[in-house]
Amino acid sequence: MTDIAHSKNDTTWRIRRMTPEDYDDTYALWDRTPGMHLHSLNNTYGGIVRLLDANPNTCLVAVDAQGTLIATALGATDGRKGYLYHIAVDEHWRGRSIGSTLVHRIEDAFQAVGIVKVGILVVADNEDGKRFWKHQGWKTRPDVVYFDHDL
Repeated sequence: MTDIAHSKNDTTWRIRRMTPEDYDDTYALWDRTPGMHLHSLNNTYGGIVRLLDANPNTCLVAVDAQGTLIATALGATDGRKGYLYHIAVDEHWRGRSIGSTLVHRIEDAFQAVGIVKVGILVVADNEDGKRFWKHQGWKTRPDVVYFDHDL
């Protein structure tokens, strides 16, 4: 995946693959982003490294010109469907199409391996998240009730 520099409103940022070394900055971003619900998945260092190992082309970060992490988007697949996790953009950097650019890059990577359907779970009270996904053209699934089980 080639890094591509983007510039908008006199600010430059680029996208690259997420690495295990990004974990601390990534978790800090997630922790300060409303609606992330970090305890609903295994977001430990080990859990994230396993996700990166299994999905190296679809776990991305955006960094500013100084290399500071400003956004994340994690993509994973079961071989049939793609899933998005932890789309987060630092509050200062919102409104510059960073989140949608990350999502489109992951969608392109999914399509390259034959994935044609992508899903995301958004917490019911995350109004900003719901607005973002609706703006991206995503729709809710009224025919599905989601269950999970802690092991």
